[in-house]
Amino acid sequence: MITLVYAGFLTLMGLYLAYRTGTKRLSTNNLLGHGDSQEMLQASRVHGNFTEYTPFFLILLAALEYSGQVPALALYILGDTYVLARIAHAYGLTKSAGTTPPRLWGIVFTWLVLAIQSFWAFWIWGKWAIANCWGLGCS
Repeated sequence: MITLVYAGFLTLMGLYLAYRTGTKRLSTNNLLGHGDSQEMLQASRVHGNFTEYTPFFLILLAALEYSGQVPALALYILGDTYVLARIAHAYGLTKSAGTTPPRLWGIVFTWLVLAIQSFWAFWIWGKWAIANCWGLGCS
């Protein structure tokens, strides 16, 4: 159920970013691509970057939750950190095309959460693989 909360919230966030991109397209009359508009490029990349990372986060969160080997508090910490990182990144990139502190922290914490999730998944799998002779069954 933890993943369900984050999937719902992140979907709403994705819809909001898509809406912002759509309205920017209409106001700049760039129905495809970004033309010469820096604002359109920024809006497009905020939404695009969000959609590039969020599926990996949700898949790993669901797998870790399903494994039953990760404390709920840890899953909430990972989820909250990821959400705050994506908000910081979106805010930072909206304010400037360059690297701003919120954008930088958003990138760092997004990658950190994904790395922690990945290593934790490998750790859980490794314990299972060793106990089960790499999935071949111990005879």
